[in-house]
Amino acid sequence: MQHENRQTARDAQSAHVLNADPKKAMQEMMDMIDHMRGVYENETAALERFDAKGFLAVQEEKLQATNAYRAGVEDILRRRSEMRGVDTDMKRKIERMQKDFSDLSVKNMSALKQMQKTMERLGETVQKVAKDAVNKQNAFSYGDSGRLNENERKRVSIGVSETA
Repeated sequence: MQHENRQTARDAQSAHVLNADPKKAMQEMMDMIDHMRGVYENETAALERFDAKGFLAVQEEKLQATNAYRAGVEDILRRRSEMRGVDTDMKRKIERMQKDFSDLSVKNMSALKQMQKTMERLGETVQKVAKDAVNKQNAFSYGDSGRLNENERKRVSIGVSETA
């Protein structure tokens, strides 16, 4: 039983996510980077347009693309010695693509932070409007004698729970 588990673990480690040919594997990684760039561009554009539906629509594809990319990078790292023989021009091209993608990721994070700030301001506005509406209404209470204190205005404390 232990022998089978060790063998399965070895098989999983030796399994290639990318093509066995190092040059083709690098091309597959470049294709993955291109695909992820497209997904991030779509997400960033949706964020900049404040398009919640568009943003949500790309999340599943983003997750799949990110997982595939991570697995590809891990495969290349496992096969580092094989990858050294890949054409220098191809290595430079993938490095440029990585840098471009990194720049896009920074823009995407900035758009995500801006959306977060906007949502926080919206939540604060909703809370303020709700508090103001409650405070404008007359609140009635009973005094020590059991009589209704109609003229005494009572403030009501409320809270709003926001979950994104």
